[in-house]
Amino acid sequence: MTNIIALFLPLLSGLFFLIGLGIVKYSKHKKTLSILSIGLAFVVMFGMIFLDLIPEIILLTDSLQSQKIVKIIYVLCFIGLGMMILKIFDKFLPAHNHEHNEKEKNKEEHNHHMAHIGFILATSLILHNILEGMSMYVVGIENLKAGLLLACGVGLHNLPLGIEIASGLEKEKKKRYIIFISLFLSAFLGACILHLFSFEFTIFQEFALICISCGMILYIALFELLKEIKNYRNNKYIYIGMAIGLFLIAWMTFLG
Repeated sequence: MTNIIALFLPLLSGLFFLIGLGIVKYSKHKKTLSILSIGLAFVVMFGMIFLDLIPEIILLTDSLQSQKIVKIIYVLCFIGLGMMILKIFDKFLPAHNHEHNEKEKNKEEHNHHMAHIGFILATSLILHNILEGMSMYVVGIENLKAGLLLACGVGLHNLPLGIEIASGLEKEKKKRYIIFISLFLSAFLGACILHLFSFEFTIFQEFALICISCGMILYIALFELLKEIKNYRNNKYIYIGMAIGLFLIAWMTFLG
């Protein structure tokens, strides 16, 4: 039963892309909600790392039949591998910010440029999400609460990206819906791949996958969200988002 629930966790993270689309279409407070989600995601991800993933890694590490120094090397290597995987994917992502170019001839050219960025960003994220869906599934079958937190954290990270992609593709209405359905389902596809070809994980394989997942989450928090936190450090909504994140972590811990 836990495996089935974990299988559908990526749909929760994908839902935030659709929320981003809805915000662009209906809300007058796009920027505020985007900043709020960044602060919330930052706290939720770090809370999940320290309160759920690290204790899980320590527990699995104790079960390994290796010397202590070897175990430490394994932990560092697999966490580093998780960070490296996302670093490689980031190489294919365009910058998340767009500055208006004075040489752009007219508004139509600007819209075309924004649409181009939206398409590239969406395509890269679809591949990126497949890996994240695998991580959510692996974490979820080991610890459902941690999997739920991961899905929420990744989802909140997806929200500002969804807003950005939807804004860029505002003039490409038909293609925009196809892309957002793909974004919504891509992480679920990653989980399905693992579920359909599932086998009995050994303790070492579980340990390796949890460490890789931890590295991926750490990368998002440190190299993507922290950068945004610094950019909006003078904005009160970033701190409101962080406060909500602390409340969410405390609530989830209490429920656990």
